Amino acid sequence: MVEPISDATLSRRIATVDVLRGLIMIVMALDHTRDFFSAIDVSPTDPQHSWPILFFTRWITHLCAPGFVALAGTSVYLQRQRGRTKEQTAKRLLSRGVWLIFLELAVVSPGIFFTYHFHFLQVIYAIGGSMIILAGLQFLPTRWVAIYGLLVVFLHNMTDKFDLAHAAGASAWKLLLIAPGVFMNHGQFWALVLYPVIPWSGVMALGYAFGTVVALPPEKRRKRSVQLGLAALAVFAELRFTHAYGDPIPFMHLKTFTQTAMSFFNVTKYPPSLEFVCVTLGFLLLLFALFDWMLSRRMAQKALDVVEVYGRVPFFYYVLHFYSIHILALVVLMVVSHTVHVNPPVPIFNPPPPGAGFSLPVVYAIWLALVAALYLPCRWFAGVKARRKDWWLSYL
Repeated sequence: MVEPISDATLSRRIATVDVLRGLIMIVMALDHTRDFFSAIDVSPTDPQHSWPILFFTRWITHLCAPGFVALAGTSVYLQRQRGRTKEQTAKRLLSRGVWLIFLELAVVSPGIFFTYHFHFLQVIYAIGGSMIILAGLQFLPTRWVAIYGLLVVFLHNMTDKFDLAHAAGASAWKLLLIAPGVFMNHGQFWALVLYPVIPWSGVMALGYAFGTVVALPPEKRRKRSVQLGLAALAVFAELRFTHAYGDPIPFMHLKTFTQTAMSFFNVTKYPPSLEFVCVTLGFLLLLFALFDWMLSRRMAQKALDVVEVYGRVPFFYYVLHFYSIHILALVVLMVVSHTVHVNPPVPIFNPPPPGAGFSLPVVYAIWLALVAALYLPCRWFAGVKARRKDWWLSYL
């Protein structure tokens, strides 16, 4: 068992976690900005019709959900190192899990659609459900939590042969826990489950177990993180090249090297396949080691300090960026359409009308401007959380 570590030492290690989470939050906004503002009408991850910069724009954001979920688990482990008991941790995880699921339906989804008639069950829902599961798992030795995570991640693709979302007798719990799918209400879409809980609970369990690595001395922490990252990437490459197992989308040798390379990295996110988890967590582990090393040598300190601000208030940023993107998209549509009577653009279901979308360079410019605009609100709220210890602030 890892001995408790001092608050000062723990704070330095949490800084690395916050920097990595901050980068995840910044990159995440790129994909959502593209959803609302892009004029491109091809699937970004289709290797036969996409092109490298578009593919990269979508693929790089694949790091966000597994990183967000895994680091939530890591944060739980680090909180335990501050002396929080298993009972206290379980109570907090249960209440926070339920609260996050409620916020997904009541706050986050309306920010995407500006309506309560349709709901997305996305990453906040998955984190909430995974926290409820982790509330029980954390009573076990950490190695058993890691084993649970590995079993879920490695065995989940055994269900690829079954269309669980549409199988005869498919029930609500299958959609909520195992496979993505749509809930219908009198023939109308009511909710889309994109992030079923069970597959993502495995990612959170692995993140919790990774907390033991974060608690190691600096050199050992970075070395172990690199070893784990390279091992995960090696497993991904082996599975992808051999077509052995781990993803319903096969790797194909296409007409050009570029298309073949895109096919190689075109892995399944909904739900997260074994290959998806291996390649994304592999890169994230290497980034963790890199940022930890940079922080220890105070390299690019000002830039990392800025990135860390976003990582200290992830949920606040998450909600704020959705509403900001959607409101900005509405304003742009009003200007383009010369009327206030416009239907709000909704990614996937109701994209911007012809002439209202933009090229990728413009999308990137909007993304950078948006992230920059959110810095001061995030820094303010991070300061509030640092100065005050109100119990309710820990739920935001």
